[in-house]
Amino acid sequence: MATAASAPKLRLQYFNIEGPAEKSRLALSIAKIPFTDDRVVFDQWQSIKPTTPYGQLPLLYIDETKCLAQSDAILRYCGRLANDAGVPLYDSSMQLDIDEALGLVDDMLVNWRACLYIGMNPKSLGHPEEIKGTAEHDALTKAMRERWMREEFPRYVGFFNERFKKSKYLVGDSVTIADCALIPQLRRFCSGGIDHVSKDCLEEYPEIKAYYDRFHAIPEVAAWYEARAKA
Repeated sequence: MATAASAPKLRLQYFNIEGPAEKSRLALSIAKIPFTDDRVVFDQWQSIKPTTPYGQLPLLYIDETKCLAQSDAILRYCGRLANDAGVPLYDSSMQLDIDEALGLVDDMLVNWRACLYIGMNPKSLGHPEEIKGTAEHDALTKAMRERWMREEFPRYVGFFNERFKKSKYLVGDSVTIADCALIPQLRRFCSGGIDHVSKDCLEEYPEIKAYYDRFHAIPEVAAWYEARAKA
């Protein structure tokens, strides 16, 4: 069995926010696999962007010879490294179930995306550029996000809760990369940093709230966020 110490040298590059890199940061942290957490300052992005494969982050540099793009590909690779280190985050015997759970998490993110982008870039959703920052824009953002949290969020919580009836985590009674994918989005919803989304949005759903707390109680996860709070 490989050890964490024998893993390749890793540099995970993303902005100084959680975003789509956080799921891989969590997987590596849980597996105790060392990595360089390369946080890009937004002012640097325009000079870095042309050097990336697809004009986006995150990227995972492996031994500084291989650059892996696409956050889901990075996460699965980190899961396989964790397996090799004796922490079965992407256990081969459960990969079909893990991939299914990852698909469900992705479905939720895709469903939510328009509600996020309406506040950031309404033009990308077909609205005139001049609408941004107007009272009409604020009202549209509020309506879309509140409707989603009222109608769509409970639907996805229901799907996740059905899984928690069978196990402590999304797949089985041990954490997997599927949990590493879901938790950052739940953290974002609970952050208080999204207009018209209450930071208490999990409180009325005790099963998923218990799951959220259970994940954060994992020693490596608790240590990761404690260190980040001090950074």
